[in-house]
This record gives sequence, structure tokens and C-alpha cells, in this order.
Amino acid sequence: MTVPDHDRVEVRDGAVPAPCCFCRRLTLGLVGQDFYLAPYFLDTDRSFADGRYGQCHLKCLQESGLGRRWASGVSDYFCRRWPDWIGIDGGASRVHVSPPTRGIILWSAQGWFAELPFNVLHDAAADTPSGAGTPRPSRRTLSVSSIIGFEGGPYETIFAALTGGHHSRIELPTLLAQLNCADRVLTPHVLRDGWVERVVPESRKIPLPAEYRARHAVEFDVELINACRAAIRRTVGWRRRRR
Repeated sequence: MTVPDHDRVEVRDGAVPAPCCFCRRLTLGLVGQDFYLAPYFLDTDRSFADGRYGQCHLKCLQESGLGRRWASGVSDYFCRRWPDWIGIDGGASRVHVSPPTRGIILWSAQGWFAELPFNVLHDAAADTPSGAGTPRPSRRTLSVSSIIGFEGGPYETIFAALTGGHHSRIELPTLLAQLNCADRVLTPHVLRDGWVERVVPESRKIPLPAEYRARHAVEFDVELINACRAAIRRTVGWRRRRR
């Protein structure tokens, strides 16, 4: 799935590879496909989690039957931590705003979670229909770039094809197949044209280790995107008035 350049957005705080707490196969921390289940998300009753915490494939979470339980468990935490939010679909999905990190947290009662930066407000804005009577698209795709590993970091060997300089990128479907994780992807079609590349960050002070960045598509309902825009406008406007 090819995404135009004007629909691209950077996600700087991606996860490093880690075993899925359900299937024990590696997760790459891909936006919209993987998530980190932290024990502090839950209140005192953590018995249903059966000690399963940490990085997970969202497909594994849903197949485990615990997606709704986790969503219910973290709901109060999200509302306390990020009290500025907008609900859609009768409250089945929410957009939480985190002004300090300039990010948004997407929550679903079914157990789907994602984190994105504020500039999704611009990059994921719905297209305006070209003519009268033209229906608006119901879904919108944008491209994200997230850091999923560092040179010298955990599981660096899975990026070995990039370190020797023989390849400029690894196709995401190929990498996931090599990791035996292709069947753990929640929405495979959005990763079809994705890849991982090695990037050396610029630094004027000290040399920084090379980063491994995943670039792929994420698909959202336009209604959810509009809720993101409204939540950010409301929060940013409120903070400006307080000043």
C-alpha cells in the first residue's frame, strides 16, 4: 500500500523488539499492530491477566479473549492520566490527548490501542471531495516512521542484512516471515509496502548509535481522525486560554 508523501508522519518513540507476552514470538513495536501492556495500567484486580505483561501483538491480545478485559482495565487509567478525551461510536472508542508529549492515545473497548504524535492532525486529515455528490472516504491511510531498534541494542541480529551495507532496507513482510511472525499481524495489507531501514542520526555533540526505523502504513476511520483533530483543537485551545 503506497502512501503519498504528504500523508507521512514521524513517530519517534517506537518500541524495541521484545517477545510477545502471549505467543513468545518477537514483536517489533509496530504502530497499530503491537502494544505494551503495563501492569500499572490495571487496578488492584490483575488476576485475569495471569501475569501476561509487556509487549504483545494486538492480534494475540484479541485472540486470547482478554482484549476487552484489558481495555476495561486500562480505561480508568487512561482517563486519569489523559483526562482530555473525546469518545465516538457511543464510547466504544476514545481519543485521549497528552499535551506534555504532544501525542494522542487511541483506545478501543475491543482492546486495540495506538499512540501517535499531534501532527497526525494535519497528515491524516480527510480529503475534500472533488465534486458535488462525491462521497467522502470512510477510511484514511497515512504512513508512519517509528524507531524499532538501535545498533548494539536487543535482538540487533535480526537487522543483520542492514549492518553490512549490502542492503539499504529490509521489506517488512520479508522480515516478519523470517521472524515467523507474519501470521501475528492484525492488518497485513497496510504492511505490504513497508520496510525497515538503518538511519544514522545527526548529532552536534556526541555520536549516537544508528537507529532501525520501520516505515509502514496505518489505516483509520475518518470519524476517528476527525475526533483526533477535535480533541487536539479543544485541548490546545484550552491551554492557550489558561495562559
